[in-house]
Amino acid sequence: MLPCPFHLLTGLNCPFCGGQRMVVELLHGHVATAFWLNPALFVGAPLVGVWWLWQREISSQAALVMLCIAIGWGIVRNILGL
Repeated sequence: MLPCPFHLLTGLNCPFCGGQRMVVELLHGHVATAFWLNPALFVGAPLVGVWWLWQREISSQAALVMLCIAIGWGIVRNILGL
């Protein structure tokens, strides 16, 4: 698997760290393990996909909300050590 460039440079986990491992675990049917590797991405990615299918576009306001959630998750996961 490819290492996270952000993690290599800073030693911190980005909001997407664990995403590759999460997908691999999902493909092997290990849903609980996949969830704990990156809970925000596990829940958020399908929600964004459904939103896009429903709206066929993502407004700048929705993109800003997603960016704020990603930044917030990145901060929380590094403070809590997740």
